[in-house]
Amino acid sequence: MIRARQQNFGRARLAAGFVVLALCGKIYAAGPTPVILISIDTLRADHLSAYGYRAVQTPNIDAFAEQGTLFAHADSQIPLTLPSHASLFTSTYPFQNRIEENAERVPAGAVTLASVLKSHGYKTAGFVASVFLEKEMGLDQGFDFYDSPFRFEAFSPLSGSMFFGGASRNPYAARDRRDGALAVRAALEWLAANRDQPVFVFLHLYDLHKPYKLASYDAEVRYTDQVLGTFRKALIAGGWWDRSLVVLLSDHGESLGEHGEASHGYFIYQSTLAVPLIFHWPAGNRQFPTREEQPVGLIDAAPTILDFLHLPAPRSFEGVSLLAPKTGHPICAESLHAHDSFGWAPLRSVREGNYKYIQAPKPELYNLRDDPGEKFNIVDKDPAEARKLQAELGKLVARYGAKQQAPAGNLTLETRALLGSLGYLAPGPGVKLEGSGADPKDRLPEFQLYERAMVYLYERRLNEAIGALRELLARDPHNTLARRDLGDCYLQQHAYAQARANFQQVLAAAPDDYVSQYELGIADEHLGSWKEAEEHLEAACKLAPEAVQCRKELDSVRQKLAGKN
Repeated sequence: MIRARQQNFGRARLAAGFVVLALCGKIYAAGPTPVILISIDTLRADHLSAYGYRAVQTPNIDAFAEQGTLFAHADSQIPLTLPSHASLFTSTYPFQNRIEENAERVPAGAVTLASVLKSHGYKTAGFVASVFLEKEMGLDQGFDFYDSPFRFEAFSPLSGSMFFGGASRNPYAARDRRDGALAVRAALEWLAANRDQPVFVFLHLYDLHKPYKLASYDAEVRYTDQVLGTFRKALIAGGWWDRSLVVLLSDHGESLGEHGEASHGYFIYQSTLAVPLIFHWPAGNRQFPTREEQPVGLIDAAPTILDFLHLPAPRSFEGVSLLAPKTGHPICAESLHAHDSFGWAPLRSVREGNYKYIQAPKPELYNLRDDPGEKFNIVDKDPAEARKLQAELGKLVARYGAKQQAPAGNLTLETRALLGSLGYLAPGPGVKLEGSGADPKDRLPEFQLYERAMVYLYERRLNEAIGALRELLARDPHNTLARRDLGDCYLQQHAYAQARANFQQVLAAAPDDYVSQYELGIADEHLGSWKEAEEHLEAACKLAPEAVQCRKELDSVRQKLAGKN
């Protein structure tokens, strides 16, 4: 937290949430402070020039720190899109709110930053660029207008993958994102139409997420910087910039091969947890420091916004205001991804000062000041520090985790797991967090093999995808996800008998998986087993009543059966 020597940081808050502008020696009240929150999905802090990166220059993003405060050490609480945004908006830990995968809907009635601001007279709008934040998942609560232009037919409770229809369940199918420039344009149009209102705008950009449209991650960073340069110029031209509180952050980073992880969600090293956090203050607030070195969490962003507006934070918010002169506090993070997807051990971490402890079957301890890349595990060299942080983590999980039980049945059958469309997996039905399981570090080769298969599938290199999945199944015959993807590959190759054999095995373990029921029905139809096809398509349509393609296939099979009789 902010150190006591920076007490002026807290004194600079504006009373009653009004912007104060000093013009010609006079003070003018300009109405409730507009709030603009920008989330750049998958942005590593250390790939911005403001954070010391030199391979790419990001002058437009860096400009958000002008007349602002850059937090040098901000951590995400979970390296997955929906859970991280849920933690951000509710200011609660993932193990408290139980949104720990891209498959768990934010429950109705959740108290969010948007709902709090709306209750205080703000007009609220959200503009999202990814299907992961589609309003169906509940993050739209508190928004008067929530722009999420996505439409999908069904979800898989086994993997969380979205399903758009058709015979192929390509996890990288289109219609899962929109270009950042389009999201910016929509936000600017709304701002222009509401210039006389007290506003809260949430803008989410997704261009940095795999698969990249441009040549590389850094090329996408450069493009995102250009998009935000356009946005900032428009804010200046529209009179918003000097009177608004603008907060720029990311939900999580991207590993880019560090620790053997290509993207994010599997491990909880700083490559995926360290994110930018920049507050641009309205004009007249130069008392705030330009840079803060104390570690903070995204969980602290919402309380800080409310504190700046001089609005009380809800009792449910667990983060702390970064305007208050307090000592440092522990920063927690987690990923249950390896556990939920493959049955391996969950990962949780706690950071205090320079030290970070990772709870795993083989625990890890790092001094981030001396070893920011987390290359040297010092758990055996400093067991006392490890024990201290382990105890601190246990207390936090016990205290916060006991407040709320995991939400049950908050999704319908057709939507109760979500959005594995970009390489994510989500918990299978009925998964319980029991036992330690294998250390994800030890099972990394299998995870890398699965990721390689998903890349092959995206690139439609079906033979290579089949080879990788068969190799994975040889190592782990009970890997239901790999078997279903293998069935899908065979279906795309029109090898219907092989597809059917694999889908039948999947459904023996997960009978309510929509994708497997649907695609087994397709395979049976092509094999002339129309009665079996009807049964599986009926089951699929019951799981996803809104799936138009499923109903069309079922009608087609029934017509064939009627003609046969």
